[in-house]
Amino acid sequence: MKVPPSFSLGTDPERQHGATVQDRHFLWSSGEERPATMGQAMGIKNCDFQAAKNNEEHHTKAISSQHLIVRRGQPFTIILYFQAPVYAFPSTLKKVALIAQTGEHPSKANKTQAMFPISRLGDQKWWNAAVEDRDDQCWTISVTAPADAIIGRYLLLLQVLGKKQFLLGQFTVLFNPWAREDAVFLKKESQRREYVLNQNGLIYLGTADCFHAEPWDFGQFESSVIDLSLGLLSMDKQVEEWGNPEHVAHILGALLHALKEKSVLPTPQTAAAAQERALLSKRRGSVPILRQWITGHGRPVCDSQAWVFAAVACTVLRCLGIPARVITTFASAQGTGGRLFVDEYYNEEGLQNGEAQRGRIWIFQTSTECWMTRPALPPGYDGWQILYPRVPSGGGVLGSCDLAPVRAVKEGTLSLTPGVSDLFAAVNASCVVWKCREDGALELTNSSTKYVGNNISTKGVGSNRCEDITQNYKYPEGSPQEKEVLEKVQEERMRYEKHSGIHPPSLKTAEPLYMFLEAPCSVYLGGNAQFSVSLVNPSDQERAVQLAFGLQAIYYNGILAAELWKKKQSLMLGANMDARDSRAISTS
Repeated sequence: MKVPPSFSLGTDPERQHGATVQDRHFLWSSGEERPATMGQAMGIKNCDFQAAKNNEEHHTKAISSQHLIVRRGQPFTIILYFQAPVYAFPSTLKKVALIAQTGEHPSKANKTQAMFPISRLGDQKWWNAAVEDRDDQCWTISVTAPADAIIGRYLLLLQVLGKKQFLLGQFTVLFNPWAREDAVFLKKESQRREYVLNQNGLIYLGTADCFHAEPWDFGQFESSVIDLSLGLLSMDKQVEEWGNPEHVAHILGALLHALKEKSVLPTPQTAAAAQERALLSKRRGSVPILRQWITGHGRPVCDSQAWVFAAVACTVLRCLGIPARVITTFASAQGTGGRLFVDEYYNEEGLQNGEAQRGRIWIFQTSTECWMTRPALPPGYDGWQILYPRVPSGGGVLGSCDLAPVRAVKEGTLSLTPGVSDLFAAVNASCVVWKCREDGALELTNSSTKYVGNNISTKGVGSNRCEDITQNYKYPEGSPQEKEVLEKVQEERMRYEKHSGIHPPSLKTAEPLYMFLEAPCSVYLGGNAQFSVSLVNPSDQERAVQLAFGLQAIYYNGILAAELWKKKQSLMLGANMDARDSRAISTS
């Protein structure tokens, strides 16, 4: 599967209600006899899909009040109007059936076509229909798509015994978090309203100690979003798999990531901050970005917006009925290859030199979670799944995006899906700090897990408060459960690293000094900052101390931006004594 530079969105579905449907997703095979239009055969005058009423009941009225958009596993009603009175109801009913079909080449074999009687005796786990009300001039028919039906654009046809099929119209089927039998079912109405229906969200940016909520317009029900979303999905030709939310999420995640990488323009690092502020003031929504990615029209997206992929993916998933949310991990270890440590190198002047060889600590990283069951996995891994784009490794489009259960990350089940190892390291890796001496030697100075994977945050249900979901990803720091999981993962990693020559470093200091840094959680460039350092010598001997202070600006992804200030200081610290030094510095 290749991502084309752009594609046509086809005919506006708002005009596709009558007997003639001209949509590129429904091409009749060459030489195949087309269905007769209404007014022929049985004498159908017209078919009312009752879009406004049905869409209201199916929570899709915000998408359209004219085009029928229903959720699988839930009945909807249509009204057939006859050109002449129909009196022999029982005998007539036996002669007719409905056909629902989707895709370019509908087939009963792959469940892209279903023929079903208009009878309460039909298979209730399959497509079924029944007459709810009738008179001589019309029938009101209830139709239900199964809870595992393929999503997408459908044609609805009427088959009369011994006569042609004729077209009643077109409708759209989406996933249904309200249906208990649907794989995306959510129990609480408040969650369904937040993770499916809410078009306004908050994305958390900044640092673990000082983050802010960025308002975001997901816009999943805006005009053309459903066309864009289904058009994107149509790049996948396995239509028979579109009833599986796992497959759909895989495909959409991979395609969106590919489109993002293709559409993003590089931003000069010197202008990145200004570009980001300018874009934030103009674009706080997914729809223009999604439209630009897919159609190629509109302004390109700046690569400084780290949350763009997560937000756009959330929009598309919600549009199609898969519950989704954007989460932010502060101090996230990236590019580790699953290793449980990230190296940071500092020179003797206290400045990071950017020579990290084993990943990098991102100030924050945004991701998309989506809700579904995972019947192909062992029990216990249903619920929130992380959409995790990966570098393709021969697995095609599906191989370029993993769907990792959040619980697998918490339990350290690394072998469950390809992305779990990286995601576990992202929230559990040790940050290993090295001092680079002038002679080229490296000295280990610190190693800690507390720095990574903190304050994992998302918008709260039904409110604008921040919900901390760190407990979903890791056990409490220092708990027996955390120790057990880390030991299990470290043993598994050591078996691999024993053969790769990679070993986590250990820090052993006989007589340590303790340093405590107090600094503002947020510093604006061009302003002043006050900070203080406290030193404690718990030993019985006087210690000679050399301090190297360094202040640098860093982008969200851990890349160094600028050196702002540095200073060295020497002092003697007496036995069992402490010292404190306060300074005011300018960041201009």
